[in-house]
Amino acid sequence: MRRITGATLFGIGVLCLLLAGALVWIIVPSQRKVPLDLVPPDVVVATDNATFVQVKTAPGGAAQATVEQGPLQSRTGITPDFQAAADLTGDLADNTLIWNVFHATDRGDTGEPINRSESRIALDRESGAAVDWEGQCHSETMGQACVAGDVDFEGQLYLFPFGTEKTTYRYWDSALHAALPIEYKAEENFNDLPTYRFEQQIPKQQIEMNEESLGALLGFLAPGATSGTVNYEAGRTLWVEPETGAIVGYREHQRRELVPDTGAPVVIFDADLQYDEATLKAVHDQAADGRALLILLGVWVPILLVIVGIALMIGGYFILRGARRPEQRTPAHAASPDPAPVP
Repeated sequence: MRRITGATLFGIGVLCLLLAGALVWIIVPSQRKVPLDLVPPDVVVATDNATFVQVKTAPGGAAQATVEQGPLQSRTGITPDFQAAADLTGDLADNTLIWNVFHATDRGDTGEPINRSESRIALDRESGAAVDWEGQCHSETMGQACVAGDVDFEGQLYLFPFGTEKTTYRYWDSALHAALPIEYKAEENFNDLPTYRFEQQIPKQQIEMNEESLGALLGFLAPGATSGTVNYEAGRTLWVEPETGAIVGYREHQRRELVPDTGAPVVIFDADLQYDEATLKAVHDQAADGRALLILLGVWVPILLVIVGIALMIGGYFILRGARRPEQRTPAHAASPDPAPVP
């Protein structure tokens, strides 16, 4: 019986060690992917004071664009396309998210619409980066759906990799339609979470604008000009929770100016935007839950299993050793004294 008990305890201890190793090297790494059924919370960046162009309807029904100042808020809503993701084949199958993304920028005081855009994008479930997919698209024309294949998304957009590293990534800039370097700067505690701070600086440069939109801006804001360009510059700071790759803090300064061929440049956008309070809470809660689960399964449960496993193996070993020790018995012939010799 002692042998059976010792062997059982030793075997359970070995299984505990094997399970700990499986959690650390197989199970948890395989789960470091964005769930296919994840529905991200809406994200709002806002400012109390911005310069922007607003298109209004003048008396008589004609459109009129003016430069305004006031509060702005930009909401990003994401609707996962589960069926499109399920229909993917090849290397994209089971490894890719398909998200329909809608951006709405409005005045913060009156709610009047300033800008609308929509995108359709494929993201790698592990790295969070955009992947090459024929259905990706982007439109910034209000009321006009985007056309598949009209953009090539790349780099990080809404997610960073699980296990984000202290390195330089590429982060998508919607104005330039390109992914540019975003550099790791420091470890910081942000909103009660350990994070990595990343920064991206985009120097002033010309951006492309379709002729119709550029012509309308020139007509309203620079009468007499026959041509012009638009300059753009931006700076971004992101705080990323490294276990999950969630962007839990965001701040951006963006500036655009219209440069006509005659007359002075006109600032058409200038704003410092950052997550509002509701967004900070929503992204914090989602990241904190994901981080806690990954650390529990990837660190604390394996440590506990190793401790229990070693204890069971040691206990089982000593029980087995005791069972194998030969018992000290008195020989049968020594039970009674030898008869005395006869004289």
